[in-house]
Amino acid sequence: MNKVDLSKLADPTPEAEIKTRTQKNNRGKDLLIYYVDARFCMDRLDEVCGAGGWSCDYKEVRGLMMCGVSVFVNGSWITKWDTGTEANFEKDKSIVSDSFKRACVKWGIGRDLYRIKAGDKATPLSKPSPTEASSSSGPQPNSYKLTFGKHQGKKIQDVPLDYIQWYLNSKKPDPQVHKIFNTEYLARKNRIDV
Repeated sequence: MNKVDLSKLADPTPEAEIKTRTQKNNRGKDLLIYYVDARFCMDRLDEVCGAGGWSCDYKEVRGLMMCGVSVFVNGSWITKWDTGTEANFEKDKSIVSDSFKRACVKWGIGRDLYRIKAGDKATPLSKPSPTEASSSSGPQPNSYKLTFGKHQGKKIQDVPLDYIQWYLNSKKPDPQVHKIFNTEYLARKNRIDV
């Protein structure tokens, strides 16, 4: 039997697997949430542990749905448990999926998404469109200075947030500049709401 390298469960999440949604924090402000779907967690477990090297189980504890993800380690099954929350859509299914994903985080899967900080280069705050992704040239977010408007000559970091919002809502923004403005906007919103 092959030895399993459990550290691979915590490998960085591929950008293509990262999903985002906006959620209100306890102060009513929008917070950008990064997550993966349950299928990604299953695929990662299959890849690292083998299809028969892991399992999951569910139980209710004091009214909470709990999921345990078990991995076969050195001849024994080790289980890590967590609970989830229900979403507004498909409540029963969402709590099962969320508890599974949270238990997977305890094994390291997707844990890197909890460490994303505003401006982190390893995992961009917004996924580029196919057009933007194919263009590696062009202005870079950290060094970009505006070449237009009332804030011409200022670094993007020094431009007021309301101006950035105005540009993002404009009718025909330049795709590369839009990407920079969007990244800066999301970085600031993330910094403000955390």
